[in-house]
Amino acid sequence: MPAIGLQLYTLMDVMADRPATLARVAGLGVTTVEPFRLGRSDLDRAARLAEARALKADIDAAGLTVSSTHARLPDAEDPGWFFEELAELGAPVAIASTPDALPGFTRDALVSTAGVLRYADRLNALAKAAATHGLGVGYHNHEWEWTPLDDGRYGYDVLWDALDPSVVAEVDLYWAQTAGQVPAEVVARLGERVRLVHVKDGPAVRGEPQVAAGRGTVALADALDAGRDSIRAHIIEADGIAEGADIFDLVADSVAWLKARRADQE
Repeated sequence: MPAIGLQLYTLMDVMADRPATLARVAGLGVTTVEPFRLGRSDLDRAARLAEARALKADIDAAGLTVSSTHARLPDAEDPGWFFEELAELGAPVAIASTPDALPGFTRDALVSTAGVLRYADRLNALAKAAATHGLGVGYHNHEWEWTPLDDGRYGYDVLWDALDPSVVAEVDLYWAQTAGQVPAEVVARLGERVRLVHVKDGPAVRGEPQVAAGRGTVALADALDAGRDSIRAHIIEADGIAEGADIFDLVADSVAWLKARRADQE
């Protein structure tokens, strides 16, 4: 069964006491977490490694594991101490959460075929470098990757056709549906590449509040079924909730929904 995970960006407003917050979400049934903001260029090697060690200690103390991490990725030809940082955290794969997570690219990097292919080449090179350290890299979508290119194809499809099979697909089911796609079809097309999914729900409209899994319009269940043979972690996430809503309630209700689905399938 896939682990029940949580993208820590979800808790960015309640992380003043990180050990207590991590312990609280572990008590709700989360078993693995996905940190963010690794690879910070404003910190030197010692500071970055110290932060990774401290975060790992807090995660371990809560009885959690690390499924993956969102990060600002390095250039394959000059990765610096990025792979050391991943090792300190215990993160097996680093995910580009937006196109500009790779140096030299902007968020509109995937709006032309040439841009998509250049991006794929750079991510492939980094994947090859990461593999020598026993690590992986991946890509996480928003909705803008489904902007049609000049030839009518979607940048997202062209990207995955050009990426090495070792590059991990982390499919954000909410943004896929926001883009007008059927999440289950996206997962099915990518097949074994899909190791991670972001499980979040709501109206599938950018800027609108999100809700607990199973309480919105996103076709989550079908997508999770489509990836049952490859997905290793169902990662709960919310980018923004309604004013006055409790983020811990959203996490708890999402965990309960995932567990109920498992029980029905056993």
